[in-house]
Amino acid sequence: MGKKQTRILVVDDDDNTRQYLAKILSFRHWDVDTAGDGPGAVALAQGQTYDAMVLDYRMPGMDGAEVCRRIRQLQPAIRGVFITGFPTVDTVFPVVESGADRVLAKPVDPKQLLGVLDEQLAQSGSGTTAD
Repeated sequence: MGKKQTRILVVDDDDNTRQYLAKILSFRHWDVDTAGDGPGAVALAQGQTYDAMVLDYRMPGMDGAEVCRRIRQLQPAIRGVFITGFPTVDTVFPVVESGADRVLAKPVDPKQLLGVLDEQLAQSGSGTTAD
């Protein structure tokens, strides 16, 4: 039946950022689901397997590091890429500790994000190759 479709979960409390990220990822023809908060993201991950997640760090209620930890408990093989407007040690350390594979600064460069995800998906053995 061919290669399975790559699925990416985007988690950001800002609607515009979430839509922007989903649009960037759609250039690769990946299936993209979005969540506006941590509990919503965890709920999606309980019902669907993802190859990677793109997370905002600062969100109300449950920060991105906690979201990453909870989803990794459900899906240990998932790759995690964080996007933050505050790439300081205070942010990066908890993110890396939670299992993130990469941290990118906002505003995110679309080519950089796609390149990082291509690299992460290739390492995990999933995902489609870029032409």
